[in-house]
Amino acid sequence: MRLIPPKIRKQIADDPFMKKCIWTGETKDITWEHCWIYGGKQIIDAWATVPLVRRLNTNAMPQEVKEYCRWVTLMRATAKDLAKYPKKNWEQEKKYLTYKFTNYARK
Repeated sequence: MRLIPPKIRKQIADDPFMKKCIWTGETKDITWEHCWIYGGKQIIDAWATVPLVRRLNTNAMPQEVKEYCRWVTLMRATAKDLAKYPKKNWEQEKKYLTYKFTNYARK
């Protein structure tokens, strides 16, 4: 795990979005999940981080939770954010995850 630079740490900590788990809605024992790996390293940007309860933020995180976290980050990211990582097909990822979670909600 890479250290979060102070500027980004403050940005994440000050964001009200980061106070509630995106999967369970809980507000206690929140950790920050860094959803993406690029070039063998975690992306340590505010857009690529989501709040998750500690019990879910493990090496054995369910695939459904991991993908949901990624989808949320892509919904929050701007084109400028994603442009910093040009070798990843962000549009394809976003289409796949959007289809999965918008259709999942209908089941």
